[in-house]
Amino acid sequence: MIITTLIQTASAMLPMAPPAPPAPPIMTSNVLQRGFGGAAVAERYVVDVDVRADGAVVWTGSLRVASNAAASFRRDQTEAEENDCGVRAGYRSGVQTGFSLQLRPTRFDEADSGVAVTLRWTRPGTGQCPVQASTRTVEMNDVVRLKAGETVTMKGDGGLVVKLHRRP
Repeated sequence: MIITTLIQTASAMLPMAPPAPPAPPIMTSNVLQRGFGGAAVAERYVVDVDVRADGAVVWTGSLRVASNAAASFRRDQTEAEENDCGVRAGYRSGVQTGFSLQLRPTRFDEADSGVAVTLRWTRPGTGQCPVQASTRTVEMNDVVRLKAGETVTMKGDGGLVVKLHRRP
């Protein structure tokens, strides 16, 4: 009992540690910071895309972007040649096609927005048996102004035509 009394007396004489500060609040938001200009709600919109080469459809579809999120689409295909070229040393029998598109939102100023476009299109080359399989690739990297309701047309090599329409 004496030991218990001594421990209680000694504990009462020691200074108490201050309480721990409260944990910081965890907050999420749909707000995008724009430097010194303040904050604005993240702008979201759909872009309809039509990609053609020499009048034939390469890809058509819609991508949703936001001022804080890019959108992309990718398709690759490899398959056997249509004609059998036989087995020859150094010959790779196969046809390769591919398409990739990325739209990244961008701002020219507070009132004017657009998209940065990165597009890559790969198609079979003109090689015929008995030469090695070949491919041709067109790549576009550009930034265009694109307001709600507007359509922009871009032209690239190989007869490539890209139409972007931003839905209102």
